[in-house]
Amino acid sequence: MTHDSLSIVIFGATGNQGGSVLRTLAAHKTAYRIRAVTRSLNQTKAAQLSMLMPHVDWVEADLDDKQSLLKAVTGADMVFGVTPSIQSAKLRKMNKSLDTEFEQGKRLVDACIEQKVGMLVFSTLPSPRKITRGQITGVNHYENKYRIQQYLLQCKPKIQVAAIQLAVYYQNNMQNARWNDQGNEVVFGYPGHPDRKLAYADVERDTGAMVKYIVDNRDSCNGKVFPVVSGYYSPSDIAVAFTSITGICARAIEVPLSFVKDPHYKAMFEFYAGFDMFAESALDTDQALTTPERFWRASGFSGPPKPMVYL
Repeated sequence: MTHDSLSIVIFGATGNQGGSVLRTLAAHKTAYRIRAVTRSLNQTKAAQLSMLMPHVDWVEADLDDKQSLLKAVTGADMVFGVTPSIQSAKLRKMNKSLDTEFEQGKRLVDACIEQKVGMLVFSTLPSPRKITRGQITGVNHYENKYRIQQYLLQCKPKIQVAAIQLAVYYQNNMQNARWNDQGNEVVFGYPGHPDRKLAYADVERDTGAMVKYIVDNRDSCNGKVFPVVSGYYSPSDIAVAFTSITGICARAIEVPLSFVKDPHYKAMFEFYAGFDMFAESALDTDQALTTPERFWRASGFSGPPKPMVYL
């Protein structure tokens, strides 16, 4: 199947997932006509990416504005959709419904159907409520993304669809890193047992790789949900891989769950501790996704900034 004239619209193009899709597809300059979507063309990152990728068309659209979505996806052969995750407490402060993310996703699905888009690939997540049989119910952004997925799949007769589900980001480990008191060892904190294996993926590289696979095999991918999982690794495994690449001593430690104040995140880590988020997903695409060693090598991360010492 050739893609000489394939028009692809990428939402969230300045973010982690959309940015990965943008970089991956834009590297094939003659294969795709890319339209990158951002909420504001005045964003510094949008301006920077526009300079780096002059062959990409940039447009503004807002997931709360149906008309802007209709305009953004006009004439598209394929669309990559992603919704921003807003935690429950923040939604309440903004006087917004807990269903806001689902409503945004549904609005984009409807816009793609109305404009007769060829295929919509959406970033979703599994349902902790379903997997745990109702034991864990408070992970709002997972549930909303799962509801988007269910709505998307129901629309299959009207449009070709596929969903991807990202595993835990390797990048989270960089945010949770600190130096020990002696300054000679990197300590990775995790709200769970350091030997508990989790599904991991590199959001900056693996998202684009999986979406490109779907682009290249869209007929056979229609109606399917693809877990984006490079493998199952424990926080301790991640620390060992960091040391093997950097030569810097590292270890993973358990941060008590009581330290996690946000009930949304607490429920999420309880889910990770007792269940496999991909227990109901078993699609193998033979994609060579990012190992921990490849992630650390590509990231260039050698530990968090050390505090300044004033003499």
